[in-house]
Amino acid sequence: MLLNNVIIHLRKTLSISLILVLFLIACQTDKDLKGTWIGEYTSNSKTGKINMVFAEQNLLTFKNNKCFAKGSKYSYGTKIRESNNMTFSNNIIFESQNVDEIPEQYEIVKMENDSLVIKTPNSDFLKIYRKLPNNLKHNQKIDLIGKKFFWKNRMFQDTIYFKTDSTLMRVSIKQQNYKTSSWERINFEGFDILFMDGDVPYLIENQIGKTINLRTFHKTDIGHKMIELK
Repeated sequence: MLLNNVIIHLRKTLSISLILVLFLIACQTDKDLKGTWIGEYTSNSKTGKINMVFAEQNLLTFKNNKCFAKGSKYSYGTKIRESNNMTFSNNIIFESQNVDEIPEQYEIVKMENDSLVIKTPNSDFLKIYRKLPNNLKHNQKIDLIGKKFFWKNRMFQDTIYFKTDSTLMRVSIKQQNYKTSSWERINFEGFDILFMDGDVPYLIENQIGKTINLRTFHKTDIGHKMIELK
């Protein structure tokens, strides 16, 4: 009888300990995820290498045990999507308003420091995100429409003209069929984000005089400067 009581007590203790461990893990995961993440690129996981397939024009914010997402109008859409509750789960599920549609769903594959890797179930493609520090938000009024800029970073330089609120022209694009391309700008959780056709998202950091500072996130951060031209 005594032995049975001991066994029952041990089982209860183990169950409580397991629940406590799971709770602590969930709390730590929620703490690490909390904040805003900017999309970088999608790569094929089978290769074992970082092969850039296409830009990931999407942003994620984790708060209150949920994920909120917003993308470009041509990729994910600019409407904010809200996930199901993620407590004790590594799955991000955005339920569709249309019952006939398959929910947008991702598994969290890996998270370390400022890097987050997610994937669609039964897919070999990994989506890479980087965490945005809150000090990269700004409250300046930065205008782009109707302006021309000399654009440079450590890899290239170009001239870019934001012709309208949705079309731009770049000197480097010589093809007659592609004289203009699309662009858009969104504010998400206080971050100023610039999307350009087929490119990774750009974070607009600030403006100093005639120079606008931007940043993209790859394996390493790349700083960009756009200097206004007359």
